[in-house]
Amino acid sequence: MGIYQSMGVVGLFRQEKRYDIIANNLSNLQTVGYKKDVLLFHKVFSEALSPSLEGDPVESVTAFQQGDLQATGNQMDVAIEGEGFFKVKTPNGIRYTRSGNFHLNPEGVLVQSNGYPVLGNGREINLRGNHVVIDTDGTLSVDGSNQGKIDLVTFADLNGLKKEGQTLFKLAKEQDEIEPKQGQIQQGSLEFSNVNALEEMVKMIDSLRTFQACYKMVQVEDDMNSKAVNDLAKV
Repeated sequence: MGIYQSMGVVGLFRQEKRYDIIANNLSNLQTVGYKKDVLLFHKVFSEALSPSLEGDPVESVTAFQQGDLQATGNQMDVAIEGEGFFKVKTPNGIRYTRSGNFHLNPEGVLVQSNGYPVLGNGREINLRGNHVVIDTDGTLSVDGSNQGKIDLVTFADLNGLKKEGQTLFKLAKEQDEIEPKQGQIQQGSLEFSNVNALEEMVKMIDSLRTFQACYKMVQVEDDMNSKAVNDLAKV
């Protein structure tokens, strides 16, 4: 395989992966608490100098920038403005999320949209009553009675958080939870994804065009190799 054909094949594979990342971002445009994935361009550029199909051809990271906050009027909906994550208890351990579309299960436990208990002071939160008030620091009161405080945490290195699906993150490397310095809760609102539809569509068009260019590169070298073999056979 010639160098141009090799570069073309690697380019095809990388653009396919890039397209998948963009398509996944767009499919979660309206997902509460979703954080988009972005390519590490320095990785892409450095690998272009020595194309290889070994290892992960396209490396991506999660962008944790704030998504748009939208008022819902639902007293059980909460959004984080600024830093921080909610803690939820799953069968696989503690997980973290920005998705605050909460509700009460039949046992009166505050749960996230996936049905996992939301933690407050490290424990499940049981609520009984009608009028729920959630202060900006996460303090809960029901019908005027204090019911604890929703845990809100962050980390020194957010790259240590890895997506696990359902807008949940897990710690990929051990680090301590810290209290957010610039984060507060807004009751009656939800944070939607931080995906910019127009930006992602531009990236998708660019990816498709680059894919086509790589495909033509492979075709040209295939034609050249085929012609060389046929010409050599005539000698």
